[in-house]
Amino acid sequence: MLASSVAAQPAAHEHGVAALRVALDGPTLLIEFDSPLDNLVGFEHAPTTTEQRSALASAERRLKDFGHLFSLPAAAGCVLTEVQLDSPYPQSEDDHGYDHEDHDHEEDGHDDDEHAHGDMYVVYQLECSTPSALGVIGVGLIDAFPRIRSIRAETATPRGQASVRLDRAGAALPL
Repeated sequence: MLASSVAAQPAAHEHGVAALRVALDGPTLLIEFDSPLDNLVGFEHAPTTTEQRSALASAERRLKDFGHLFSLPAAAGCVLTEVQLDSPYPQSEDDHGYDHEDHDHEEDGHDDDEHAHGDMYVVYQLECSTPSALGVIGVGLIDAFPRIRSIRAETATPRGQASVRLDRAGAALPL
């Protein structure tokens, strides 16, 4: 049930910028977050030190903590049913990595180890008893990960589709 009505096209890899896609289909709310690893931990290569492994594990834990990253209207009665996190270098046993074949640098002469483009991808699935009460989602990702300067957000709901840019000045996503 991870296929959403929002096109899941990979965004260009841009440090400081992340992508958020939100789709509401009946009672099901899907929130997809995709960010360069640099935005979350300050590096993109495989962790080589204890500090880097710890930073990556901390980022994974924070990304799984939906309640600290997002706020929904209580009247919507949403319950988190699933969180799927894909990390290029998972630090917990229940995570699984994914391939970054779309970020191959052989053709441009860069060494993959020095110029790796790792992304973290998370999908949150919620079931809402009153989805019509979802007028806005509070987004705390920029506060949780200060290296993120802005978030390109797309929504697809029964009210239509929209695209907005979130930053420190505006972290509320209208649905």
